[in-house]
Amino acid sequence: MFYIKNWYFSELVDLIFLPEDYKEEVRKFRYLNKIYKVKAYDNEDDTYIFKGFRQTAKVCKSRLSIYGYTLKKAQKDFQQAKKIARVEGDYDFPIGKVNYQQYLSAIKAILRNELDHSDYILQSLCKSFEGGDWAIYGQSIAGILYSILSILPDDSIIELDLTDVIDGGHLSKEQAKLISYEKILILTEGKTDKDFISSAMMKLYPYLVAYYHFIDFEEYKVESNASALVKLVTSFAASNIKHPIIVLFDNDTTGIMEMNKLKSVNLGSNFKILKFPDLKIAKKYPTVGPTGKKKMNINGLACGIELYLGKGILTKGTELIPIQWKAYNEKEKKYQGEIQEKNYVQEKFREKIKFNLSTDLDDLDMIMKEIFDAFRN
Repeated sequence: MFYIKNWYFSELVDLIFLPEDYKEEVRKFRYLNKIYKVKAYDNEDDTYIFKGFRQTAKVCKSRLSIYGYTLKKAQKDFQQAKKIARVEGDYDFPIGKVNYQQYLSAIKAILRNELDHSDYILQSLCKSFEGGDWAIYGQSIAGILYSILSILPDDSIIELDLTDVIDGGHLSKEQAKLISYEKILILTEGKTDKDFISSAMMKLYPYLVAYYHFIDFEEYKVESNASALVKLVTSFAASNIKHPIIVLFDNDTTGIMEMNKLKSVNLGSNFKILKFPDLKIAKKYPTVGPTGKKKMNINGLACGIELYLGKGILTKGTELIPIQWKAYNEKEKKYQGEIQEKNYVQEKFREKIKFNLSTDLDDLDMIMKEIFDAFRN
C-alpha cells in the first residue's frame, strides 16, 4: 500500500511513526513482499539492507487515537469519500452502494487471501484494491490507516519500506526522520502532578511520550494551584490559541470547584477539561477530622495525585496513611482533604521510579487513559 515511485507519503510517516521507529537491517531477498519481487532477485539467499519504518499496529493505532481518530470518524470519512468517488472516481460498479462494513470486509478478504466472493459488490471492491490502494477515491490517509489498523491484531507489524527510495538517492534517511507532528500540551495544578504523571507515562506508554508536553513550572516560575490553573487556561483561551490542550484538575473539593469555573469561559474545541477519575480505594478510605477517625468516600473531596500512586505507596506499616480534613470550603459546603505525611508518600514514589519499578500503577494508568481519550470523546 501507499507506494509511490521515487518518493513516499510523508503524511503517513507523520501520523504513525517517530524517528526511533526508523530501522536499517540486513535481510534476505526471499523475505521481500512477493507483490513487488522482481526477477532480478532470483538468488533468494542474497541479502540487502532494509531501510524504513517499523512499528506494531497497536502503537500506530494509539498514535492516531490520541488526536481524536476513532472508528466512527473513519466511517464518516468513508461516507464523505463515497460522494466524491461517485462523481470523480472511475469505477465499473456502483461505488455508492458500498457500505463501510463491506469496505472493511474487502480489506479482511485481501489480508486472508480470500478474493473469490459471490457478493458482486465485495468482489468488485476487492478487485479495485488489487493495485495496492486499499481505499476508495477521496478517503483521507488517516481514515484509511485507522480503518485498516482497526481490524488487525495488535501485534501485527506495520512497515514503510523506503529502501528503493533511499538507495535511489531520492531521499536521505535524515530527511525521512524529519517527522512533523503537533505536541499536545498538558496543564496540571502543580509540579508534583506533572512529575508523577509524566513518569508513569514514560513507564507505561513510552511510545506516546513524545506527543505530549507538560508545562515547566520551575523554569517559567508558573504559580501552581487550582486557581492559578484556571487563570492560565483563561489566558490561553483569550489569546485564541489553537494548540491542542488538556487541562487536568485534582479530584478534590478545590479542584472541582475551580474546574467548574471554566464552564462559563468560552473555550475552543482544542481545550479538553478533565479531572482525575474516581478511585475504588477512595470509596472507604481512613480519614481524620474534628470528629475523630472515620472511613468514608473521599472521591471529589481529597483525591490529589498522591492517592493515585498505588496502595503500596499509601501504606505505612500495615495501615493506609489517612486523609487529614483541613480548610472548610464555605461555598461548596465541603472540607478539603489532604493525605498525611505527604512528603513521605511522594519520596516513596520517587524512589520507586528511580529503581525502575513499574508495578502497582493501575490508578495512574486510569489518568493516562483519560488523557489518551481526551480528544476521542
